[in-house]
Amino acid sequence: MMKKLLVLLLLFTISIAGASAEVIKTTLNFTVKGNLGSGLFLYELKKGEGVSLGFKRPDANGKVTFKVDLKKEGVFFFKRAGGHGGSFDNVIYLKAGDQKKVEVADTGGIAYTNVIIEKPNVETTTLQAWLNAMNEYSHSVKGKPSVGRTKYAQFEKFAASFLKSNKTSNPYFNTWLNDKVAIDLKYLRAGNYFSLGRLNLACDSSLSAQEFYKPLLDKNIINDVRLLRSEHGMELLDYVFGYWKFNEVKNQQKVVDNFFSAENGAKINDDAVKVAFLLYKMPGIKEYENFVKYVEPYKSAFVTPEQKEAYNKFYNNLGPFAMGSPGYNFELKDVNDKTYSLAGFKGKVVVIDVWAMWCAPCLQEKPIMEKIAEGYKDRNDIIFIGMSVDGHAKKDAWKNFVKSKGFTSIELLTQFDESLFKFYNISGIPRFLIFDRDGKVVTVDAPRPSNPQFKKLIDETLAAK
Repeated sequence: MMKKLLVLLLLFTISIAGASAEVIKTTLNFTVKGNLGSGLFLYELKKGEGVSLGFKRPDANGKVTFKVDLKKEGVFFFKRAGGHGGSFDNVIYLKAGDQKKVEVADTGGIAYTNVIIEKPNVETTTLQAWLNAMNEYSHSVKGKPSVGRTKYAQFEKFAASFLKSNKTSNPYFNTWLNDKVAIDLKYLRAGNYFSLGRLNLACDSSLSAQEFYKPLLDKNIINDVRLLRSEHGMELLDYVFGYWKFNEVKNQQKVVDNFFSAENGAKINDDAVKVAFLLYKMPGIKEYENFVKYVEPYKSAFVTPEQKEAYNKFYNNLGPFAMGSPGYNFELKDVNDKTYSLAGFKGKVVVIDVWAMWCAPCLQEKPIMEKIAEGYKDRNDIIFIGMSVDGHAKKDAWKNFVKSKGFTSIELLTQFDESLFKFYNISGIPRFLIFDRDGKVVTVDAPRPSNPQFKKLIDETLAAK
């Protein structure tokens, strides 16, 4: 009887411990000193990238609080809104149940200064030291690939020494840090090929540089699960795929086009890495057909509830974007307050340019769009429409702008939170959409007019019966 009681007590204790290990609220209390007008972003290192948990503005007392769910421990980054693009300057390592206080000074610059974390754990101080070293190295070689090739071996030695002298009493963290540093070093090598910038920058493709980049030819690099333990993991994949693509085609534009595609997911054999990469790329998929082509074949690899939810959400949201779906029947006014709708153009192919007065790339495409439209002026089965998202509050300024530019297409006014822009979940402009004579979707993410494929797609739509 006593043994049974002891067994039951043990099982009860284990169940309580297991339940408490599931999810524990962990709190970050920030105090911002100085400028209180800018928001504070919090990111979590998750599946090879820093995933935004949102941003909050300080209250009148400079207070900002974030509550996160943790099962065990995790890595978080924080930064001032608008600072340093996708890079991070500040990191904190949290354990489930932590209640951490952080004080930062906002002097109006791009980053916080005088960051003070109350009683930081050793994992945080170690990570911050590595982050500082990474940032210092990156800044010293950015835009200077030949310098990067020269300094890399020295930084590799520093990394080995850093790991050796920064072992903690936390075995999980020690293993994780070793994995992260290994991926960060690969990221620095691959990023050097593109000057640690975007893939449209000049490639370091000289003959003298080829030996340095040979390790990137290893096909195993894209199946390394350690990719998921660095905030640079997905960026490393972008760089590696970009490096492979340039060596294949020797064409910078095709490297850029390849960056925006999820097609590289097919090259990844490890399911965990494949799913992380597809989730990373899915926000950039604007057409239902591309989702079906590049993501749907790997649906079975999305196994966790979170992954399944993300998959289903994207799939369902892209349904209205599918070729042949009824187009959104907008009703908007032109510069003379005349109302136009998609239904009103039945029998015509409708080509829409979504733009704004402040958008430089939009204004670069406008003259090309006008020239293409001019080539169809003798046809009565096609119409070109400009759709400004400058907003109704700027109606007068928009009208004057359109008239001063002498745009010949129909110009309509809308804004970010309504009509076609909202329905098609447009997140960036310029954006070009094409609908057939029946008002059905041909594409809601056409190439830009400066791309020859744009006119080709229009001609194919006109030729279709």
